[in-house]
Amino acid sequence: MPVFPLSTAVLLFSRPACWTAAGKKLAGSRMARNQRLWERMTELTGAKIQAAGLVCVRSGTLLTAADYTRPFGEQLQLAMSRTLARGYNQLIIVGDDCPDLRVSDLLTAATRLQQGQLPIGYDRRGGIYLLGVDQRFLNPDSSEGFSALPWQNEGLASALTHFLTDRFGPVAELAAVWRDWNERTDVHVGQWLSGSFAYLAGPIWSLLISIRTHYFLPTRYVITGRLVQGALRAPPGFGR
Repeated sequence: MPVFPLSTAVLLFSRPACWTAAGKKLAGSRMARNQRLWERMTELTGAKIQAAGLVCVRSGTLLTAADYTRPFGEQLQLAMSRTLARGYNQLIIVGDDCPDLRVSDLLTAATRLQQGQLPIGYDRRGGIYLLGVDQRFLNPDSSEGFSALPWQNEGLASALTHFLTDRFGPVAELAAVWRDWNERTDVHVGQWLSGSFAYLAGPIWSLLISIRTHYFLPTRYVITGRLVQGALRAPPGFGR
């Protein structure tokens, strides 16, 4: 595994779990269960950043409760600027809502930044799951308009790519295209459930399938680290 200088950091951008739980009720209607889900999602992402050997900066250490009431783009730009102002030369930004994110995605992004390129990882629905910037982002002329991009909108990927290309040059697209979890229909099984992080992914899946309904949907689940055919009880829309 390559070793990156401490000047490269990852901003784990997420709202407080209780806030996310109120807006993204993936584990049913119970607030407490959804809050546990998002706490574990954040923990899973943090573990992958640590496994990549990169410095992890959590947005909760940068933003106040008042900051979190700002529009999403302003929150993100503020967290990014404050992280870079700490002296990091390169910055990778990820959220806690993409369990498919791999350590290799982080390593590839870090490598691209070291090469002077800005990496971007696209979401299947026109958003992004990863973004990389460097100290140039602190230049007001370069970052002007960033917060006004169509964040949390399907047109983000295209708009952000044009923005970065116009201000900084061609971006480096990551090969992997993943899916952020915003709705119940986004939840799916996959390799994120197995491997080195199964001990963190397992409790997440347990919270998701603990919802009892009369629907019985075929899907796949993990046993002893393997994905096998089976069936789980879940609300409509779960699974691929």
